[in-house]
Amino acid sequence: MEMLFIYSYYALMHGNDPLRDWADIRLFLAILDQGSLIGAADYLGLTQPTVGRRLAMMETRFGTPLFVRAGRRMQLTDAGKAILDSARRMETEMLAIERNLEAQSTALCGEVTISATEGTGTEWLAPVLMDFHREYPEIMLNVQIQSRAVDLIHREADIALRLNQPEQAELIARRLVTVGFGLYASQAYLDSAPALESLEDLANHQRVGLRTPGNREQLFESLPFTDPLPGTYTYVSNSPTAQMVAVQAGFGIGVLSHRWASMAGKLVRVLPDYNAAAIDLWLVTHEELRYSARIRTVFDFIAERALADAQLFEHGSRR
Repeated sequence: MEMLFIYSYYALMHGNDPLRDWADIRLFLAILDQGSLIGAADYLGLTQPTVGRRLAMMETRFGTPLFVRAGRRMQLTDAGKAILDSARRMETEMLAIERNLEAQSTALCGEVTISATEGTGTEWLAPVLMDFHREYPEIMLNVQIQSRAVDLIHREADIALRLNQPEQAELIARRLVTVGFGLYASQAYLDSAPALESLEDLANHQRVGLRTPGNREQLFESLPFTDPLPGTYTYVSNSPTAQMVAVQAGFGIGVLSHRWASMAGKLVRVLPDYNAAAIDLWLVTHEELRYSARIRTVFDFIAERALADAQLFEHGSRR
């Protein structure tokens, strides 16, 4: 009732359609959250001049500036701060409306956005979704490859494949498989490298790793291991794909998932009795979107195929 009052009051005062007013509020929040006009434009799929023009029109209707430019970022004025709480409440209500309408959809057509990480979202997911496309050609699949956990509540994606269980009560998650990790190198590297018969021997070898955002001085392979492995890093990247290619090229030994290493080929597992890590893969969506026919169909298809490939994820084989 409170939000209906806000919509009605704003419409009566300004003679506007409440849905158009929500578009303005969404623009306002995008500028705030993204920090700039160009960031908001990218997020909303608009041009920067359009965002600037719509902000100017909104400020004219309010009769006061909502933002000031501070360096490269846009910061709220006192007037902007005054409407922020109401804008967030409006956002929550409108997103709930969108989800409720989406949940009524029974048509197996339209777009479904899937978020996944490199490797799982590329080498494994692409052929799986090709099979899906043959069965449901009218569903358009939008795959977003990202290292961060996207915000499903705010509809950054409809479905996400994650290597961690979500904590938000509004999300539902299904544990799919265990992803196993081990040590891998190219045969060319091993042919010219010292003997490798134990973990201690890694001290004499070259390593390939990931450098994660926020841990610039600390090197990780694929996950934050409790016991760092020995060795001299000769190649480090923030991209798991680049790490994989570097191992294939012969830069050294890397910790890779068994599934990815198996599907990529041209790699040898070293110290095969050593398991670097095992972590669960989860399929996640919003609890209301789970009842959208097209989203539910994609969700169930991915889950079924992941379970069928459980041995591939855990051990690197389809036995």
